Amino acid sequence: MRKPIKWVLPLLLLAAITTACGGNSATKGGSAATEAPTATPTVTPEPTEPAKKEAKIDVYFADKEFNAAIKQQADIAYSDDADLVEQAVKALQAEGEGEAQSLWKPIELLSVKLENGLVTVDIHLPDEARLGAPGEAMVLDNLEQTLFQFDFVQSYDLLVDGQPAESLMGHIELEHPTVRSAQE
Repeated sequence: MRKPIKWVLPLLLLAAITTACGGNSATKGGSAATEAPTATPTVTPEPTEPAKKEAKIDVYFADKEFNAAIKQQADIAYSDDADLVEQAVKALQAEGEGEAQSLWKPIELLSVKLENGLVTVDIHLPDEARLGAPGEAMVLDNLEQTLFQFDFVQSYDLLVDGQPAESLMGHIELEHPTVRSAQE
């Protein structure tokens, strides 16, 4: 009687392994189930953004007395000329290093657009961004020097809340648009 027991244990072990490896191939009743083939989901690639280029640009800030512009460099990433101009204007709002002050920091940028060499900058000017005549002149000078470093920018138009304003802060008359001078 020992011989049948000797073969029963290996058969039970083999049955257990076969059942474990078979996984989903049997139903509860013990009969084999046929599974419908499953469809492999297709992955649609996300639209890719254009490759970003990197540039070192000049950004202009003011000294503490608003007597002189302080040129500093900033590293920016951009996808095209319109994005380059927008990133340059946003860089005006960054903290300057050392004695350099950003007069653009409290100014809210609503939009920056480039079309045929004309940059249109639309801003909102909160009360805390309003300065005296030297400060207003420096705000405009910082924008002009930052934008006109790019050869493709021929002019810019500064709008306040979507409208051309006679003056930014009441001291200096704005041109619509301000055109690059022949000396530059």
